[in-house]
Parts: sequence; structure tokens; C-alpha cells
Amino acid sequence: DPEDEMFQVIGALFLKEQTLQFGTDHIYSADTFNEMIPTCSDPAYLAGISSAIYDSMTTVDPDAIWLMQGWLFINAPSFWKPAQARALLRGAPLGRLIILDLFAESMPVYPKTQSFYGQPFIWCMLHNFGGNHGLFGSTQSINKGPFDARTFPNSTMVGTGLAPEGIEQNEMMHEIGRA
Repeated sequence: DPEDEMFQVIGALFLKEQTLQFGTDHIYSADTFNEMIPTCSDPAYLAGISSAIYDSMTTVDPDAIWLMQGWLFINAPSFWKPAQARALLRGAPLGRLIILDLFAESMPVYPKTQSFYGQPFIWCMLHNFGGNHGLFGSTQSINKGPFDARTFPNSTMVGTGLAPEGIEQNEMMHEIGRA
């Protein structure tokens, strides 16, 4: 619970140990509310949660950048209204939180969040769930989607990515996505 005073202590101990074991590139992944609904929809609460998470990172690494999946906005759209999404995303300083727009080839989130309310994002192709095999996918969305995201008004897109839940299937779609 990021509101608990021990959250900062445990978070700092964890990142110190992780950095000791693996070094750092200053990018730390933390997925909030991944396929879970927060206990409260109050924007102040949500901003406080993300602020606490980011603060736990910068306590250990002042150059920390938080990397977070944007799946929560697709998974629970009835909860993540504009006020809630904005509060969560703006709880960290602008430019210090990067969002993975995971399913952007089919259900991009950036248009619904005004380009993640100013936070940088990576346009990603998820493409498959659970490593399912099959020749499926929209080559048009992969060819056009990143360009649409980059030219979106006030775009904060900083890159493209592949985020499949399985590998070694439908090589054609992944080759197009890598190109």
C-alpha cells in the first residue's frame, strides 16, 4: 500500500538490492493496478499513489524513470475516466513516467488520454494473448498506427515496441512490426 509509511522503506530496500545485483539503466518497471481496480476513484488518492511509487524510486536513484504498462486503461475503461487517468499519470513529474501503449495496434489508449496527459509513451504491438498461434493481425494498423500516433496533436510518443505474450508465432507480423 503506497499510503503506508513502510512502502517507502521497502521500496528503497528493494531497489537498492536490485541495483546492487544488476546495476541500473535508471528505468524501473512498476505496473499499478494491472487487471485490478483501485479501492478508491478519488483523483487525489490516485495521484498520491503514483507520487509515492515514483518517490520510492527517486529515493534510491534521483535519475529514475518509471516505466508502466498502459494495459490498466484498456482492462477497466469504466473505472479509468479522464479525471482518474490524468491523476494517476500526472502523479509523477512530466517526462519521468513512460507508458507502454500495449495494444496500440488494435486499441490505442493515447487518443483517449490526450497522449497520456503529457507523459511520454511507446506505441506497442501486443498482437497475441497467451502465445496463441495463428496467422492473424492487421498489417495496415502496424504500418499506419505509429505514424498516426507520432502526428497526433501534442504527441508524446517516443518510440515503438513489440510486447507479445508469446514468441515464435506469426513471424510475418513481427517482422513488419520490427521494420
